[in-house]
Amino acid sequence: MRINWLALAAVFVPPMVAAVTAPPVPVLDKAQLEQYLRYAEGFTQDVHFKFDEPVPSPYPGFYRLTLHLTTDAGGKLDRVYYLTADGQKLVNGSLWDLKMSPFAESLSHMPDSGYGFGPEDAKVKLVIFSDFQCPYCREFAKVVRDNVAQKYPKDVRVLFVDFPIDSLHPWARAAAEASHCVGDQNPAAFWAFHDWIFQHQAEVKKDNLREKVLGFAKDQNLDVAKLQTCMDTHEDAAAIEANLAAGRQLQVSQTPTFFINGRMVPGALPWPSLDTVIQLELHRPASIPDGKKADCCQVTVPVIGKK
Repeated sequence: MRINWLALAAVFVPPMVAAVTAPPVPVLDKAQLEQYLRYAEGFTQDVHFKFDEPVPSPYPGFYRLTLHLTTDAGGKLDRVYYLTADGQKLVNGSLWDLKMSPFAESLSHMPDSGYGFGPEDAKVKLVIFSDFQCPYCREFAKVVRDNVAQKYPKDVRVLFVDFPIDSLHPWARAAAEASHCVGDQNPAAFWAFHDWIFQHQAEVKKDNLREKVLGFAKDQNLDVAKLQTCMDTHEDAAAIEANLAAGRQLQVSQTPTFFINGRMVPGALPWPSLDTVIQLELHRPASIPDGKKADCCQVTVPVIGKK
């Protein structure tokens, strides 16, 4: 874990108590902060900045500050910092309270609804941000579908979250919308679509996606006319945008990226590696809080020495 302070700051974070009066929201000089971060992080001038207003974080005394980065080429990436109440010190990295899950921040922004399988009360929750046009997502989808439910029918809940990367994959967003249109008619058919489109990924093009999806719908005995209307009118576009926004809040920058009980793991793991991570959660020491409340597919932004 790397923690960078943007100004002189103590390297020790004092123990936090549950009941703390919230400090006043920091007042930011956003222009000055942009200059500082451009220099500190090495962002080039073709990266555009937009700051959200600071919001309370799970950690008393610190505010969560989200920076939205975009490029003219269509790249999008969010960075999250922790800001002290006086607005003068910024933490770049992970901030941990030993009385909380180390993934408390991620868990507070994790989607909890959508298309999934496995028990709702499973001890392990695997949330996958994926793109139907991404070849690595296809590989990881097969690993998950061939193994997770078979070995862990009671212990693991899998949730699929759309994260189409428009700048790399021209038909991924339309496929994501189509998957929701299918799921709107029959939630079980969503997973048939999920498996089918990854299996036929190489055959799908931007100009034949609609035709192929309608053919799939006929084979699944879905209402083809209703599906066609849903796709043509973009009925589920807002749901895709909401999933993208959730991913950016979690600083997802490539697909696949999955979270296992809040732990971020980027990339398509083979089954032995994924199984190891699942086992880590199933055998988490009792002293560790559980987080319950009381290249193909990577988005980058230019920095010095990197285009």
